[in-house]
Amino acid sequence: MTTAETPAERLAEFSSHVWDHTVDPFQLRFDTPTPLSEDDLRALKGLVSSLALGESDEQLAAKLLAEIRARPDFILTVLQAIGSTRNKILTDLRAATARQNLRIPNSPIRLHRNELVWQAAGLYIAVRFRQIFSPLISLTSGRSYALETLNRATWPGWIRQERAKRQGHEAENRLAVLCVALDIPFEPAEKAENPLTQDAQISGVSFDLVIPHRDEPLVCVKSTLHSSNIGQYGTSKDLLEVQRAAEVLEKDFPTNTPTLLAMIDGVGCLSNRVGLEGILTSANEFCQFKTLWKAVALAAQRLNLEITVALPEEHLASHRAFLERCGDAVRVMPFTEPLPAAPDTPGWVQAGEGFIFRGHR
Repeated sequence: MTTAETPAERLAEFSSHVWDHTVDPFQLRFDTPTPLSEDDLRALKGLVSSLALGESDEQLAAKLLAEIRARPDFILTVLQAIGSTRNKILTDLRAATARQNLRIPNSPIRLHRNELVWQAAGLYIAVRFRQIFSPLISLTSGRSYALETLNRATWPGWIRQERAKRQGHEAENRLAVLCVALDIPFEPAEKAENPLTQDAQISGVSFDLVIPHRDEPLVCVKSTLHSSNIGQYGTSKDLLEVQRAAEVLEKDFPTNTPTLLAMIDGVGCLSNRVGLEGILTSANEFCQFKTLWKAVALAAQRLNLEITVALPEEHLASHRAFLERCGDAVRVMPFTEPLPAAPDTPGWVQAGEGFIFRGHR
């Protein structure tokens, strides 16, 4: 008879495998600012020159409109520079124009398409542009360097929203890619190519990934990543979602209840230990980026597939209870350096700190 780990043991496992987002390529690609293009520099210099000439906000908005009509994406560069975000300008405009009953689009790139909408948006941007860029009026030869410095300084705040949106789906994307490599069926199949695609729905509850399909699910995944402190509310919200998911699966599939897998990671989860422990114990199983192989092992056990998992020898003892629950479908082999197979060796697929082979070795 196999038993589940105690809450303390699960918390210890989580803590020892927590995601270091500071070295993850996914995070690093957001940390590197995109340099201003030659067209961006030219346009920004022209707008600063308009400030130097004493032009009004209306004139500034008109020049900005001309640039955006030629290059709609230029508005994103300007929004970053004035300290706004893609969503903030939209929500501010909706509040400011509520009595006018204007239809504010869902993307800043489309603000210039409606004359009345642009009247509000253009002045909104012009006022803030003047506040930020007026100190550059006295600069001439060094203006390009100053603009690029401003670009790099504002990049972290500008990209934070986009990074958060994509980070929330990075976990299931990596699992989906792994399932494709090992020919394990799952839904939504689009997750491997587009992680932002709609989740699978079961009785009104969203699941990031379902193996093999939502009509007869065997493994249902709820994923959450937090690279910063989210406090009690954030982690408690995650816990409530996991508990709700567990209730639905038990109610809808009483005779063959799917395994609820929480894919949870990040130092931000440690900000609320009670919520974290609740998630780790409310889900049937959990995995992290470093233990992504556990998700495949669960799928193999539920689908009666044969796989071989190669793990660092020092990890075998800490995962013994989990591996016993996986049964005969999962064969385990230890490895020490060098690895049993390079990531590009045919048949072996890397999954976190482990390697997986479809079949028994």
